[in-house]
Amino acid sequence: MEITPKISDFERRVYLDKISKSIRDLNSMTYTPLFVQQMVSLSALLSSFDQSIDNSIRTIDENAQDPTYFIAAYFDTKNIAVALWVYRIVRSLTRYVLLSDRFYESGNKRYSLLAKRVLKSVNDFLKSERDAQHLISYTEIRHFNLSKSSDASLVYAKVLDAKLPSFNENVALVLHYNQALLDIQDDWEDIEDDVQEDLPNIFVMAAVENIPYNRIKKSKRDIIRNVVLSRTNSSQGPVSRLVNELQASSKSVSIPGEFAFLKFLSDRYADTLRRNASSMNS
Repeated sequence: MEITPKISDFERRVYLDKISKSIRDLNSMTYTPLFVQQMVSLSALLSSFDQSIDNSIRTIDENAQDPTYFIAAYFDTKNIAVALWVYRIVRSLTRYVLLSDRFYESGNKRYSLLAKRVLKSVNDFLKSERDAQHLISYTEIRHFNLSKSSDASLVYAKVLDAKLPSFNENVALVLHYNQALLDIQDDWEDIEDDVQEDLPNIFVMAAVENIPYNRIKKSKRDIIRNVVLSRTNSSQGPVSRLVNELQASSKSVSIPGEFAFLKFLSDRYADTLRRNASSMNS
């Protein structure tokens, strides 16, 4: 389940040569069916190069080997090493999401344990990479939060759309913003549990810009929250900035009067989060 593959130096050189040739061929092609075929070939090479050492997630990996991010990274940097780095991180994060989904679908704790092992591998890898801290930024926090809350607009909103005559895409947007605010509140409430279980949490993500994660992890449970929040600059930091952005986004969307209460909820959720931040600073 490690980020980097365990293969011999000779095998590594052979695979890298093949991957380099495949990506160069792809780079010379126009966007045609042949381009897609070459992507499939490249995906197979990457899969063979970076196979999981744990056969128990082989079926998961069938959905975690998309070469898109590898290709994008190479086209932008022309650097195979950088492209492989991006590919491995995305692959591991995809594994984590898919294993977590499998756990929630089946209730089988084995998938939860595997997901935690994958996340620990990612965290350990990022902590060992001197240049990896740039991943913990406002953009990353915002993307994580909005992705986490996407079920509101992608799934639940579809139910309303099927039944309510005044429902439209703008209403779905406000539902998304509200869910994102609620997810921030959940992260606020779960700081201690998320640290102890090595789960993603935007307050922790903000804090590790200023303090190593292992220092947070080693803190006693009753002081984890103070350690995290003392390093997030909670009144002006990235989480507060995100709260303000989500509230402003909700206000800017025009929705039918039947759903005006949703904007009221946006204000309430944002105000609650700001009060939480103020209580820590007082």
